[in-house]
Amino acid sequence: MSQIEKTEANGDVKYNTAKLWQIALFPLNDAATNITMFLITFYAFYTQNVLGLAAVVVGAIASIMRISDGVIDPIIGFIMDKTNTKFGKFRPFMLAGNLIMFIGIFSIFRVPASLPTTQKYIFTTLAYAIYILGYTFQTTVTKGAQPCLTNDPKQRPTYVLFSSAYSSIVFSGGAFVLTTLMASKYTKNMIDPQLWKDASLVFMGFSLTCTILAIIALWSKDREEFFGLGGHSVKVKFRDYIDVIKHNTPIKMVMAAACIDKLASTSVRAGLTYFFANIILDTSLQGKFSLYTIVPSFIIISIAVNIARKNDAKRAFKTATIISIVLLITLIILTPMFAKPNSWGPGLIIVLCLMCVQQALLQVAGGMVMPMIADCSDYETYRSGRFIPGMMGALFAFVDKMISSLSTFIIGVAIALAGYGNVVIKPNTVMNSNFSIAVYCILFGLPLVGGIAGLIGMKFYKLDAAMMKKVRETIEKTKAEAANK
Repeated sequence: MSQIEKTEANGDVKYNTAKLWQIALFPLNDAATNITMFLITFYAFYTQNVLGLAAVVVGAIASIMRISDGVIDPIIGFIMDKTNTKFGKFRPFMLAGNLIMFIGIFSIFRVPASLPTTQKYIFTTLAYAIYILGYTFQTTVTKGAQPCLTNDPKQRPTYVLFSSAYSSIVFSGGAFVLTTLMASKYTKNMIDPQLWKDASLVFMGFSLTCTILAIIALWSKDREEFFGLGGHSVKVKFRDYIDVIKHNTPIKMVMAAACIDKLASTSVRAGLTYFFANIILDTSLQGKFSLYTIVPSFIIISIAVNIARKNDAKRAFKTATIISIVLLITLIILTPMFAKPNSWGPGLIIVLCLMCVQQALLQVAGGMVMPMIADCSDYETYRSGRFIPGMMGALFAFVDKMISSLSTFIIGVAIALAGYGNVVIKPNTVMNSNFSIAVYCILFGLPLVGGIAGLIGMKFYKLDAAMMKKVRETIEKTKAEAANK
């Protein structure tokens, strides 16, 4: 039975709708890559404190590798748009990407600490390159497959609810499992090499499981009838990238709004490790804090999704970002006053609560990007007749990597400027005041810049509810006319 249903009372628009279980399971593809991203946020920490490599050098190498990989993104997106096998357009990339990431992660956390320094740099760099290649395969599907999953404006924001919930579980639950449950069982705690060997297997096992479930969810939707104008879409050429960049203003605004925001969120996760270990002096608290953020995050995200369903993703993004900016300014003022070593009190509790809410809002802004990219893909079909979700996702991924690749480098530079670039930073050890300033810049300064950039981008993003209704009406009309010829 076709899953195309009329969902508007006047019957003038036909939407490709998905079952609730499909919307619930497909975001596990995003969760699968987030699991690997969670481990990679410890890349700088691991290479410096377990392998003994210089933070600035590792950060520079990681940034260069991600930028180089970004050049491959458009090629992968183009290949995906040209792909249409009996296994579908997207599912082969999901499975292949996860297996490639498995190899990369497995290799990174098994580089022997006894190797000469040069060899450790070489091996970690090669393993990192393998990881980001697989990451590109799978994340391009996360962004590209949504147009064929559903185009119902009431359903697309629901994706964010599940995706953000899984993201909270991955990053908050992951931090609890790693720093609280696992690390305490190892002799050297967070700097024990065996911890990272075991953690890589455990977390990648979960990543593969999530990928398989997401493939099942997309199975019935990964067919040509759900690809843009069906079999009547305009043929895709590589030079179409130039046309998209010139004329698809919405995707440019989403990239501008979201990528700096992504840089901030990626850096914050790494910065939290130093915040709890060397400012609060309680490494185990990071896992507990992350765990406590799950429920309030889900509540805040639910409110944002409701705003998006009633209005549009743009409204939800702007609302979350404005509140986040206010909280960040408040935290910049309060945190240095109350976040002291072993100084529990009402002030520190207030700071941690505000951080919890602010991080939830950061997830909202990041999550709303997903339905926006799907809307941009629909807009491109409306504008040019091309169904190029792979290309749209690849463009976003390209800029995303150019920006977010700086996260490891920024952290390395910040730590180096504080005077700790070439030393092992032991957990639960007091550092100097410059170190605290560096951590606060990572935790609050970067998200503040990202939030401001997001609001500027949204000012010129025109795909609101009214415009998207026009887009879908036109696509449906064009598809019907082509089918009748």
